[in-house]
Parts: sequence; structure tokens; C-alpha cells
Amino acid sequence: MHDLIIIGGGLAGLALAANAARTGADVVLLDARDRLGGRVLAHQTAAGRYDLGPAWIWPGMQPRLRALVAEAGLTTYPQHEAGGLMFEDASGTIQLFARGFGQEPPSLRLIGGISALIDFLSAGLTPDQIRLSTHVERLSLAADHVRVRTESSEFTARYVALAMPPRLAAALTYDPALPPALHAALQSVPTWMAGQAKALAIYRSSFWRDAGLSGSAMSQIGPLGEIHDASLPGADEAALFGFFAWSPAQRTARQETLADAVCAQLGRLFGPSAAQPEALVIRDWATDPWTATSLDQAPLREHPSYRPIDWPRPWGDRVLLAGSEATADFGGYLEGALAATASIIEKISINREFSLF
Repeated sequence: MHDLIIIGGGLAGLALAANAARTGADVVLLDARDRLGGRVLAHQTAAGRYDLGPAWIWPGMQPRLRALVAEAGLTTYPQHEAGGLMFEDASGTIQLFARGFGQEPPSLRLIGGISALIDFLSAGLTPDQIRLSTHVERLSLAADHVRVRTESSEFTARYVALAMPPRLAAALTYDPALPPALHAALQSVPTWMAGQAKALAIYRSSFWRDAGLSGSAMSQIGPLGEIHDASLPGADEAALFGFFAWSPAQRTARQETLADAVCAQLGRLFGPSAAQPEALVIRDWATDPWTATSLDQAPLREHPSYRPIDWPRPWGDRVLLAGSEATADFGGYLEGALAATASIIEKISINREFSLF
């Protein structure tokens, strides 16, 4: 029997697994995907890695993330904002603002992308502590352990941490069944950015910078609503990325022409060269079953107010919710994932049965 089973291999799950492994705990991490990272994902080229999930960090406001970046020996660089900003209104009229709307506090990126944090944490685990392509279906509670059943195997542990969005946790089968109020509470928590999609356009050079533009743009007609320079420092290529303003339903309805619509918009905003990228990558998180549920297809108009969800006994004695949306401290963000991990470590460490943490 394991000390701890972690379900979910994103930043929260990996941080918890790495911490547990360092203490000598018998830990195993299960993930339904064939890769680690969860909502952290990169597109790799010869020049480096581009973030298709979260990309920005704010170390001055995020102490846990700042500490992890320092521990991993990673380097940050500022989001490029110098130059003019393009604005496209609802009528299609395009205006140039001489200065971009600089973010405050300034957004930073990581050399190697956010995936570099995933690489660092996973390096502290052995191959037998990570099980990929392992879809958990059922949790069965016993007096002193939890039985975890997957599609083809079974594990037991004294504790289970669900390092996943609450809505995905609600989709699991529980024996005994969860109280209806808890199940409803889990389903009510929106998964941050689950309904979002990002487009990445890669070019031979940053011609927009040569034209005095920042690469930033805002649009009221889409398909992209917000665009930024995604170029890697010192690379012999350049890139733009954008968040989609079109909803998941709109993207699905226009799937066959979506790439053309993105290229056409980039051309309107930054000139003919922008309409012909060397490569265009679209990552639609709303179609990822390990990120989004049907409840996540409605667009979020603002950042939700996240808070911990208390699991009543007997489930609360053995199962812990450890995803980024389970904390009020930067819930939904990378910092929230690490805050949730810290909370789990504290909860387990005060339990005399389990003193390895």
C-alpha cells in the first residue's frame, strides 16, 4: 500500500509528488494524459519552446512560484511591450496607439517556458513513481485506506490527492457516493481557462518590431481578442500568440476555416507578412477532456473567486483536493497550484498517522 496517490500530473500534482518523494514517502502519481504538465504545454521548435498554456508569471506577487523558479535555477525575461498597439473595434476599424498598454505589474516569461518547471519537478521522481495514460475511474473508501481503480489496474494508498479541477473530480465515481451537496459544490467551480484556446503564429523575423509595433493588439471582432509578441530571446525566428475571443461553440462551428480566419486577422492588424506564418498552432483547451467538461464551454467574463472546498467525513479523512482551483490564494493560476500543494502538505503533516511530511 502506498502512502500517497496523486491523481493529476500538472504543476500541483508534481510539486506535491516531488515534496513527498523527498521525505521518503511511498508516492505514485497517476495521469490520464500521455504526458506530464496538465494545462502546461509547449510547442517545440529548433529555437526553443512556446507556451500553449500559462506563460506569464509575476514573481513579486507570487512568492511560491518565485521560490520554485529560483530553486530550479531558471531565468525570467519580460513580456515584450515596446512599440505601438493595434486596436480593432466592432466595426472592423483599426487604430494604432503610439504606446502599448503595458501590464502592471510587468508580466515575465521563463527561458524554456513554463514547461521547464514541469521538467524540474519531474526530474525528482523515479519512473516507477509516474504512471501516464492511466485513467482513474473509481475511488473506494475503506477504514484506513483508499482503493483507486483505473481502466486496467488497481492501487491502494493511505491518502489520495486529487490534483485536478473540481469539475473533473466530480466526474469520478465514488464508493460510497459523495454527499449531493459536495458533488454540486465541485461541479459549480469553473476551471480557469478551460474554455479558452490559444493561437501561435511563427515567423522568420519580428517584422512588426521593425515597423515600430509591439506585437500587441486588442480586437472586438476576433477571432483573437488579445494578441502579444511571443518571440523567444535570441532566437532566429519570431512569434505572435493570441487568446481567442470566439467561444468554444463558435470555434467548433468554424473549425474548418478557423486557421484561415486567424491568419486573415493577423494580416489586417500587422500587414500582409503576418497573414503567412511559417507555422500556425492552435490549442483549444475546451476540447481537452482532461481539462474541460461540458460546464466549461460557457465563456467566463471575469476571474472566479476560488476558495477551498471542505470534504466531510469519512471522505475528508483520506481524500484531499489539491488543484489550483481549490485555493483562494491565486486560485486558477500557477501560484494557486503551489498554494494548494502547500495546504495539502500542511493537512497531512498534522495527522499523526502520516508523519513523513
